Amino acid sequence: MSLFKLETKEASISAENCHDIIDNVISKVDSNSKTEIEHSEDNNKNKNIQENKELPTITIRMLNFCRELAIFCLVMMTYVAFSKDPPKISKAPAAYRFFPENSIVTDWYRGQISKAIEHARSSDIAFVMFYAPWDADSQKGRNEFEKAAEYMQAYVSFVAVNCWQPLGECRTQYNKVYKWPVLIAYLPHGRGVQYNGPLSAPHFIQFLKKVSNPIKHLGNEGIRDFQDAYVRAEMNVSPGSLDFAVYYTTALRYLEKDPQYRVTFYITPSYVTTPSLSLYMWNETLMFPSHELPWTSEEILKWLFKNVHQITSWVLPSGSKSVALSSSMQNGSILILFTPRNPLHNNIDYYNLLQEIAQEYFTCEENIVANILAVHLKLRRTANSLIHKHLKSTCNLKSRVFNQKTIFQTKTVWANASACSQKPKPHDCDLLVDKNIQHYCADFKTETCLELFPKIVDDFPCKEKVKIADDILKTSMITGVGDYRSPENLQKVLHRERCKQFIAAETYHPAIFSKNFPSEKNISIAGLSCRSNKSLSFVAMDSLLHYYFARQLGIDLNNEPDKSAVVILNDKMESHYVLRNPITSETIKEVISNLTKNHLNRSFSSVATLTPPSREKIQVKTEVIVTELYTDTFLPTILEKDKTVVVFYYTKQCSFCNGISYIFLTVARKFSLMSNLIFTRIDGDINILPWEYTMETYPTILFFPAKRKSESRVFPSGISITVPNLINFLLVNLEPNLKIQALWSMCVQTKLSKEQSFCYSTLLEETLNLINDTLKEWRKTHKLQRQILLHRLKALRQLHLLFAHSPNKHIAISDYLKKLDMNVRHTEDFYVTKEIKYTRYEL
Repeated sequence: MSLFKLETKEASISAENCHDIIDNVISKVDSNSKTEIEHSEDNNKNKNIQENKELPTITIRMLNFCRELAIFCLVMMTYVAFSKDPPKISKAPAAYRFFPENSIVTDWYRGQISKAIEHARSSDIAFVMFYAPWDADSQKGRNEFEKAAEYMQAYVSFVAVNCWQPLGECRTQYNKVYKWPVLIAYLPHGRGVQYNGPLSAPHFIQFLKKVSNPIKHLGNEGIRDFQDAYVRAEMNVSPGSLDFAVYYTTALRYLEKDPQYRVTFYITPSYVTTPSLSLYMWNETLMFPSHELPWTSEEILKWLFKNVHQITSWVLPSGSKSVALSSSMQNGSILILFTPRNPLHNNIDYYNLLQEIAQEYFTCEENIVANILAVHLKLRRTANSLIHKHLKSTCNLKSRVFNQKTIFQTKTVWANASACSQKPKPHDCDLLVDKNIQHYCADFKTETCLELFPKIVDDFPCKEKVKIADDILKTSMITGVGDYRSPENLQKVLHRERCKQFIAAETYHPAIFSKNFPSEKNISIAGLSCRSNKSLSFVAMDSLLHYYFARQLGIDLNNEPDKSAVVILNDKMESHYVLRNPITSETIKEVISNLTKNHLNRSFSSVATLTPPSREKIQVKTEVIVTELYTDTFLPTILEKDKTVVVFYYTKQCSFCNGISYIFLTVARKFSLMSNLIFTRIDGDINILPWEYTMETYPTILFFPAKRKSESRVFPSGISITVPNLINFLLVNLEPNLKIQALWSMCVQTKLSKEQSFCYSTLLEETLNLINDTLKEWRKTHKLQRQILLHRLKALRQLHLLFAHSPNKHIAISDYLKKLDMNVRHTEDFYVTKEIKYTRYEL
């Protein structure tokens, strides 16, 4: 027991000792690990502290630099803000008068637009021209504006404003105007009406008359003149009528949107409560849907432009890029009548003729209204001719009075006091010193003389020098004072105005009338538009303003009778047809009928790109001659039998052609010693050629060999056009004898010795090859042909010796080259005659 206890006791002691040992070991390990961790942390801290001490790094330096830069910029901005001086610019040039000082036009040349508008509003009608002194159109329109002012000064006040003067009021308010001049007619109320027509005095006068009377009264008598389209309104026109105000505004706004004034506005007074508006056209009538659309100016104009269509119309291109003609050409062919349009003549005879033909062309069924209008047109044309003769006979005597400077003016109740003419000067009074009014009226009746001379008022400044016949100015008034508004005087004033307008119109361009030549043909085109699949539109263009359109089609209107011509364009077929016969009803109907039957031949007229003195040839440095071709000279030149022709196609719109032109001239200079090789050029845009000679791309170079015109070559489009490539192209296609001439011409033109020696070696090689080929041909031919070939061999031998030993003997070489060329021609002629003999023998 005791032993057992002792053992257990020792065992328990030993176990406890083991546990203690293990705990001690673990604690030592933990302590060691802790100390190691503490040592490692301390080391890391020390390293971080050392690294931090090694700063500042690049980042800190950059931050400091940015901070300094920001402070520097702030200081500089502050300095500039306090020390900034105004920019040194030159002073604006002083304003100067655009119109003469004694002009009827009131010129606000300093740009005082507020005063100008105030002055314009004080008049019944004022026509204001906003201009830029440097603008070409403004300078062109200045003279026309003054002419219109001289004509309309009694009724309209003419004002001009300089809208380009720096620091001017007009320039400050309107600085985004892209086109000058801007012309606006102002009425006492409402906004102005802008003029968008040509810069011509007759067109100004026509516009102002339309503005002064935009609506015509229409009673039960109906429309006197034939019109393609017109608007008729029936409404209450009592004072304060809002419906009439809308209709009046619509008529004015229409003048802005349509410079051709295709639609005329009429009104029939009535006591209706709801206004009605109708659009009358040659074959139908449309009513304005007042129950669907509001009665406003904008809605009426939209409805009007959407529904109006005419069988004929005037086309007025704007002078810049526009689609004035494209809309008419998209549907098919278009017939264009070029004729002078005089806006002061109420009717243009050639245009009335076009209306008559177009109405017959579009009348497909029996229409009583259309037939009545056709008869009315023919009668109206005859009446217009008679009226013109009457006015010419009665108003011609008055022309000297209207052409004189106006020194007195008729004073009427409605005369515009703000548009007074200039006061007469002393030398104007001298015109009537020795002659009284009775002298001028000696050959006329009293009524006629009153029409010639306006009423002279008591304050006439020349009355002390001029004797006035009292019996001429007597009236039926009890008081003896003339009643200017009496029916008789109003009729006389109306007739005087007609004569004044007639004389002004004849001055601009005399009226022309078509001639009726007797014709045995009775051609009818009635309803042809419905019986044919080809559509045709009818338009007219003013030949006085748009003559350049006709020039592009090969028509010189200055050489045409009455400056009138007819041409049919077909955009899809890229062709046009010019009427070369006199313009009559029968000739126009005939060309329309032939167009429908495909019997018309395409016209090939074109425009010359150069002036007549330099038309034949263009000389470059007196060495190279390049012939300018046209439609009439193209075929005779390229089909010349014994000439090899090179043609360069170009257009003015092709910018790449300019560089190719220099290359073409350089190659022509190198081949300038060849007499049988011709370099030519042609403007493919304005010269109309047959289809087989018309190019689709520019530039294009064609090669037509001599005697083999059907074997023409075109320069490959995949190869760039350079001097070496073009020379290689020509040498490959030239005949052997011409190739020797071309190489010799190039050798003579070469200036560097190395290139010249290489060129002559190539020339000697080509000469030997030609000699070898000629010998082979000599062996195969019979005796007659051998004699010709023998002469060729002699010429080649002499040329070979000259090229090898005496290349500077240009005259001798040129003579032998001509002999060689003549020999080749004789050989070809021999073969041709031989073939002809064989064919005759076989037959």
